Order: sequence, then C-alpha cells, then structure tokens
Amino acid sequence: MVNRDLEFYIEYLQNEEFFANFTSEQLNEIENSAVIHQYRKGQILFFQSDPKIYSYYLLKGLIKLERSDESGELLYVDYVTSHSFFPYSSVFGHREYIYNCYAATNIDILLIPNDVMERLIKENNHQMQYMFKQMAETVAFLEKRIQITAISSATDRVEHMLGLWKYDMARPVTDGSIIQYPLTINELAIVSGTTRETAGKVVRDLTEEGKIKFTRKAIYYYDCDYFDAMVE
Repeated sequence: MVNRDLEFYIEYLQNEEFFANFTSEQLNEIENSAVIHQYRKGQILFFQSDPKIYSYYLLKGLIKLERSDESGELLYVDYVTSHSFFPYSSVFGHREYIYNCYAATNIDILLIPNDVMERLIKENNHQMQYMFKQMAETVAFLEKRIQITAISSATDRVEHMLGLWKYDMARPVTDGSIIQYPLTINELAIVSGTTRETAGKVVRDLTEEGKIKFTRKAIYYYDCDYFDAMVE
C-alpha cells in the first residue's frame, strides 16, 4: 500500500460510522496500534479455530466467511462488505475465530489488536450501544436466513436469497439497486441450499422477466419491490 492510501484511510477514519463514537484520544490509540494490510483475492486472513488476535474493519472490497464441520461440509457462508467491522459476535468472550475468512476480492483492511478494541469499547458506553444495535440487526438478518432455509421450493429459496443479498449488500442507483461485487451462481446455489443448475435457471428466468441482471462483476436489481417483498 502506498503512503498516500494509508494516510487517506487514517485521516478519514473518524468519518466512518463505526468509529464516530470514539473520542479523539481513543481514535489516536486505534490509529497507533492498528495496521492496514492489502490482501489479494483468495488470500486467507484466518482459519476457523485460529487464536483471535485482531478485530477487523474492512475498508475496501468483499470478504467471505465460511464455517464447516469436521468432515469439511459447509455449515455457514456469509459476506462482509466495505466499511464494515467484524467479527461482532466474538469481540468479547470467544478466544478463537469461529469461521474461515478470506478475501473474495482484492481488499484493504484495518487490523486492530483485539485487546485494544475490547478495552476501548468497554470504556465507551456510546460505542457499546452502537454495537449492540448492530448486533441486533445481525440477529434479525440471520433470522431471515433461517426462515429462507425452511422454504420447501428450491426456486423460491433462490429468489428469497437474492432478495436477502439485496437487503444486505446492494446500494441504490438510478434504475434500481446494484451489488457491485463478483458473486457467482455457484455461491448463490450454496447459500440457497440447491444445485447450480437450479440457481442458474432461476436467474435466467428473472433476467428474461426484466427483474434482474447477473454478471461476473455485479448483480443489478431492476424490480426492487419484487425482491424487497421477500425480506419483509
């Protein structure tokens, strides 16, 4: 990372929503103890059961989280988008990471020593309240995912998962919404609990209906009301 990129991130850290509640002194401590790394697509940040050393703030790019059982079967897949702190669930208590984490795109990421982050949060009631609210939103999101897994129709599960992806990762644009990350049909199939063939057919049908466009670099949502109704 060139110096001007590092200086830019540090200078504007206080403008990031997650850091807005920290005092100037606390921000200085974070900036002095943290490091910014760049990872290439596919690089591993940590493995499930690794000792938890850092908390992370994703500055740019997309991260994929996976958890598997002893046989290697995937139990959990999720994504972290730009301008996001993680892992919320293990800031306090857990001494190990509970999933594998790797760069789904090229990323810039802030690594904050976990002992520093834990202490600063405990000292800052406003930040604690903010994080509690974020965790409540995460729980609500996971509840929606669980509800989708109970849908018997694979086609409906795929459509609902596309709606959940929109809810979680899309941003509005002039003619709808866009997820500007290179998600794949195979990944959609995995999180929907179905085959690649089924997920691909659903996407093709939605494309022909003018509701969506699925490319290698982005997902475009044209009928936002249709997908929003799936996560109400």
